[in-house]
Amino acid sequence: MIGLILTGHGEYAVGVAHALEMIAGKQEAFKVVPFRESEPMETLEQNMRTAMEELQETTDGIVVYADLLGGSPFKAAMMASVALENVEVVVGTNLPMLIEIAMFREFASDAKAVVTQSLSAGKEGIQHVVLSTKEEQIIDEDEDGI
Repeated sequence: MIGLILTGHGEYAVGVAHALEMIAGKQEAFKVVPFRESEPMETLEQNMRTAMEELQETTDGIVVYADLLGGSPFKAAMMASVALENVEVVVGTNLPMLIEIAMFREFASDAKAVVTQSLSAGKEGIQHVVLSTKEEQIIDEDEDGI
């Protein structure tokens, strides 16, 4: 199984993790590493290293999902992953990608496969949805076609 770490600013990672659990159930080999405003960067970096070390003992690789490219959680993930093998970092995390991966990662061959699948699911999860108005529905129903 591929281990997952979810990180982000404030309570982002905690909230998304809770939503994931509501939808996909309790996750194994899953760590949440929030970056709280009251904590120094060193604490975030240490928490990230600890989470990676714990997951590395029981998984076939790790994917870290961060909220924002260039942010402190992203930087901490990159710094902690340098010394480890089979650790990948993804940014721009959204709930659709995590739901997809919650079910896929148990059978994934490696962390890169999880990244590929999650990027696809994350992109598909972003859509612009527009509801038609009642006037548009009435016009469409009255037309006989061409």
